[in-house]
Amino acid sequence: MLPSEADAIEREKWLSAGSEITTMLLQGSPEEDVLEHIVTVARDIADADTAGLVLPGLRGELVMEIVRGWNAEDLLGLVMPREGLSWTALRTGKAKIVPSLSKARNLSHPEMRRFGPALYAPMGTPEKPVGVLVLLRKVGEESFITKDLERASSFADQAALALVLSEARQAQDLGKLVEERERIARDLHDLAIQQLFATGMQLEVVRRRAARGLDKAGLISILDEALDNIDNSVREIRSIVHSLRDPDAATGIVERLRRESALARTGLGFAPSLVISLDDRDLGALDAAEDTIDEMISKSLSDDVLAVCREGLANSARHAQAQSVSVRVYFHSPTSPETAGRVDVEVEDDGIGLKDVSGRKSGTWNLAARARQHGGSYTLENSPTGRGAILRWTAPIGGARMSEPVDRTTEG
Repeated sequence: MLPSEADAIEREKWLSAGSEITTMLLQGSPEEDVLEHIVTVARDIADADTAGLVLPGLRGELVMEIVRGWNAEDLLGLVMPREGLSWTALRTGKAKIVPSLSKARNLSHPEMRRFGPALYAPMGTPEKPVGVLVLLRKVGEESFITKDLERASSFADQAALALVLSEARQAQDLGKLVEERERIARDLHDLAIQQLFATGMQLEVVRRRAARGLDKAGLISILDEALDNIDNSVREIRSIVHSLRDPDAATGIVERLRRESALARTGLGFAPSLVISLDDRDLGALDAAEDTIDEMISKSLSDDVLAVCREGLANSARHAQAQSVSVRVYFHSPTSPETAGRVDVEVEDDGIGLKDVSGRKSGTWNLAARARQHGGSYTLENSPTGRGAILRWTAPIGGARMSEPVDRTTEG
């Protein structure tokens, strides 16, 4: 293949990769999946040994949050120094090539010295920064050249624009949600509340006439009309409430858990195992057990149990490098009216386990908050098997408070 042909093919790959990012966002793919795709395709096209995304983290830090390739586990979670290359690229909006990190002066992280050529491409602008795309090659490998810099920068800019536009679209959707809530408030006021107010006035007339002992037939007529109005109000309110329900409102928690487990297969690359039990008996062996669980668990707790499983599976897919993941959900019914039942959730993988790394912890913090809301507890620890990590989340079903919730999160 002639050099010019190879150059044209490479340029086409970068352009196609940028279009894929836009398509994924338009199709509603989660931002985390899009960011991981950016890293994966950039590493492949640039023929880099390692690629990573440095993104804003907690307390205004820049964190190496998504990494793919050689020595990825050592780079994940590194906090970039304020005077370093990542911050410089983000502040100036200019990409930079480094001939060899192994020979660079004032390099804060020894993990970075294992690499030779490096390329830092900012995503976004100094006014609207998104992150920094970092491409790395091993010591002794061919250096990046100006052509690589230009194309990686163009790809990073296109990806950043797509992410910013997606954020704007989400803000627009939020605005539509606010408008919809205002419409519902108007409907409640104009239809149901006004009708109930009129019914109240009718009943006030009945009270006054009944106090005087007058017009029995007239009172019955007014009462019949008031009852009709109440029936109409109930129908209006039911209609409004029905419009608020999400598609899963009529779906039981067991079916939703099965669906979530099936969806996780794409991110994990394999199917996770799912075990659901009621009072220590496997659900598959119980008749009408799904209905029993739906009757004893509230809608809000049901939503939180699903969210915990989803976050646990997502964390395993993003960070664990696992070969297997098990999800176990145990429902325990109340033994008496005074004693609350509980639900226990465990998500366990056989991956690399927990490391003392920085990064986005909003997901696991949310799990602690969800547990706290129900008076439950949450932990994320290394698995007792000696390999991988285990997430444990528990909450009472019947409303009784458990001990003060625990949050021993060590990884996001």
